[in-house]
Amino acid sequence: MTVSPVRAFLVLLCVYGVRCTNPVRAEIDQLKLLYQQMDAKLQEVAAENQRLKETVTRASHHANYSTIAFTARLSVDTELAAIETLKFDDLLLNLGSAYDPATGLFTARESGVYQLAVSLMSGGKEGYFVMSRNGNDGLSYLYTHSGIWYSSSSVLVVQLNAGDTVQVKSLYSPANLHQGKYSVFSGFLIK
Repeated sequence: MTVSPVRAFLVLLCVYGVRCTNPVRAEIDQLKLLYQQMDAKLQEVAAENQRLKETVTRASHHANYSTIAFTARLSVDTELAAIETLKFDDLLLNLGSAYDPATGLFTARESGVYQLAVSLMSGGKEGYFVMSRNGNDGLSYLYTHSGIWYSSSSVLVVQLNAGDTVQVKSLYSPANLHQGKYSVFSGFLIK
């Protein structure tokens, strides 16, 4: 337990038997009151400081673990077989490393609401595609016409659980797609 300087001073006065006159007593009483007010204010500031530390900790946790966003596109014109996963291998953005260009899989790092989008452009052969969850749940279907420069797009907002995967697959062969900005897969965690 710490003793305040005012209390220590008062104890010394009592120990040495110093009698206080009324003006001195009034000043000591004022000092006591001031000390109590300052102590109460210190307790308020300490409590507010603790609340702010907790807020910063929560914000840091959210900033470090909840930034999930990716955009990837095909680096070359691509010919696909039936039931083949498209591997959008040209990464423009991959915050949270949730998209794997080697496999073409986006993996939800945490449960939440995500926006996912795919845009595909035909390279001359018609194509049927599916954006699927966990390899079999068809979230959205796309079709590209057999002529060149025909495109198909889909944008979804879906609830995903941590560990769920999303991919874009061709359904029938042969199909081919233009590369670059014409064929893109993207997504991000909303909340």
